[in-house]
Amino acid sequence: MDVLQILFFAGLAVFLGVRLYMLLGKPSGRSHEEHMREERERAAAANRAPRPVGPAAPASADMSSDAPAYTGPAAAGLAAIAGADGGFDQRGFVSGAREAYKMIVLAYAAGDKDTLEPLLSEKVMKAWGASIDGRAGQSLTMTTEIDRLKSAEIVEASLNDNRARVKVAFSAEIASETRDSDGTIVEGDLTTLKTVDEIWSFERDVTSPNPNWYLAGVRSA
Repeated sequence: MDVLQILFFAGLAVFLGVRLYMLLGKPSGRSHEEHMREERERAAAANRAPRPVGPAAPASADMSSDAPAYTGPAAAGLAAIAGADGGFDQRGFVSGAREAYKMIVLAYAAGDKDTLEPLLSEKVMKAWGASIDGRAGQSLTMTTEIDRLKSAEIVEASLNDNRARVKVAFSAEIASETRDSDGTIVEGDLTTLKTVDEIWSFERDVTSPNPNWYLAGVRSA
């Protein structure tokens, strides 16, 4: 199961648990007098309430205070995605993106194409797979360590036709080195940390029953 999907359902379970406690976790067993007093209060409030004027709100309008509010440069795109994909959750997405970043970076360094394939778009998988095969052909071994993922922030979002795209800016402290078959370092140094700033583009077809998001592009920030 995709990392983003796993984290989304984990977050959803916590949310539902809190909701159920709020609804069902309160003490029960009201007395008859309490019940009658509440009925009288409700009736009095109904008589005092002003009658609506003008057309009623459409039945589909979301008047809940729990409706997500998006801000920032990606707000319009995130709202459009959430409208087309009821399962979209911004916080859950960012949390999952952080885990996906670590998994993908380490899998690429290790040459683990089986782990990468379900996480990358076809285009990215083809390019990265060729790079991995190139290293193997030269008997090169790459080792990467992520010391700290400093930040992950959504900087852009859009919905074009059915294609949802979310761009996340990552900043991480990473050490990496490549050795040849004799163990000699030919590039990098694991003892030296470098700050890597990149923007990763994740995409998903919102009409697809497959809930997975795929890494569709990477560029320097």
